[in-house]
Amino acid sequence: MDPNALLTDYAHMGHLAESTRALLALLLDQGSLPPEQRDVLDETLLHLTDVREGLILSLRADAADARELQDLVRYTLGALDWSWLQELGLELMPDETIYLPRLQLLAFAHSYLTLALMPRLPRRQITFPQPRSYADIPVPRRPGEVLERIEELERVLIRVQIRASTDSFTGDILRRTYGFFETSAWLVRDHLRLFGRHDD
Repeated sequence: MDPNALLTDYAHMGHLAESTRALLALLLDQGSLPPEQRDVLDETLLHLTDVREGLILSLRADAADARELQDLVRYTLGALDWSWLQELGLELMPDETIYLPRLQLLAFAHSYLTLALMPRLPRRQITFPQPRSYADIPVPRRPGEVLERIEELERVLIRVQIRASTDSFTGDILRRTYGFFETSAWLVRDHLRLFGRHDD
């Protein structure tokens, strides 16, 4: 595994988190977003798909045999219809190469750490208007709770894409989402300094 590629992927996660936080800050400030801004969230939603897959893989990889891993891949990829290949007279051949789900596991590990550190994010790093603290946001402990938080992030970003306004949000759902991406970006910046990299 190339450590430079790993750091590059990690730095990209930080840039993506900061871009998403900035977009949510714009939404909070203006109450709406222009349509072209919503496209930025596509990549973030794809990243959350990697986070979800990393969660599933981390829970099941230890006990998985070859058959179970195949079932897991089918689950994560969804019910894809490959019949069009047969109609063209083609068929998928088995690939003997083992592909490590490096990006998915990195995305999940980083997100899990982000959720754990969010209540402890230093006040000087918090830009959410009010309150200037995430200390009251509970840390998910069980896998089901982690999955719920991932799904909440996805739901918020999809609603922002569709409606691009703050009207549809109640309670702390928007603050939890904002705090997640703010903590994620801060965590990457802090870690990259340890490696002597400055990707600001």
